[in-house]
Amino acid sequence: MRLSHPTAPYQGIPPQDVFFVASDRFVQLGVGYVVPSLNREMYPEQPLEIYVHIEAQPSARDLLLGALLGRAEQIRAQYPGMPGRIYTELAATNWEMLNFYNRNGFANADAQEEHVMPVPPGATQTPMGCQFASAPLGSIQEQGAFLQRLNAYRMTPIGIDFLTLQMQQPYFMALGFYRGGQPLAEMMLTGAVPESSALVMIYTRQEYRRRGIARSLILSAAQLLRERGAQQIVTQVYSRSQAQLGLVKSFGATRRRIITILPSIDIK
Repeated sequence: MRLSHPTAPYQGIPPQDVFFVASDRFVQLGVGYVVPSLNREMYPEQPLEIYVHIEAQPSARDLLLGALLGRAEQIRAQYPGMPGRIYTELAATNWEMLNFYNRNGFANADAQEEHVMPVPPGATQTPMGCQFASAPLGSIQEQGAFLQRLNAYRMTPIGIDFLTLQMQQPYFMALGFYRGGQPLAEMMLTGAVPESSALVMIYTRQEYRRRGIARSLILSAAQLLRERGAQQIVTQVYSRSQAQLGLVKSFGATRRRIITILPSIDIK
């Protein structure tokens, strides 16, 4: 089998981060790539994130994974001493690929889970000196700025098309606490039916964390949700994030299903 790089970016990924594998007769057997990123907001204790992806016939997977791990080591060398992980993301039912990665030293240490919690009762006080308001989304520029703020705290970005679609839903809300026009915390909720609302994203700026601001924002939004007839909130969290789990469990959330599993190798 033979490995090669594309001559141009592949799906926006630099050629040196992409590997094609072919048989000795030049029959394509698959592709793999790595996507490095620094996620200082979501996982400050392990900010270096190197995502690997393989789509290949079984006979070519080991060769591709070896090439991807080699490229990951080159990337890792650019950040000496920075902890992180090499990881992939798979459907929870993809047992074949889960077994492949586990056999090659990846541990199932993280998962994307769907949790359901009742709309909490009661109200809360807005943080001192702050205003509870809708996020400004009146222009393309404001929408882009809102997404940029949200995506700084996500592993997978929200696109403008997704936001445009959700803004058309009857139970869409983009809310936040603002001080001097600057956000301390923001959230996006959406939904098509009154019985349930989806919490797509919530974040608190790092310098304002551990003050109960995210909890206060959820409670403030809950008052609006109850007025609209919502009975429960559905959201997705990563099991590796103790902050996310702790927040939703404080509202009585229960796990409904595992959406994806993220096998990984820690970088120390």
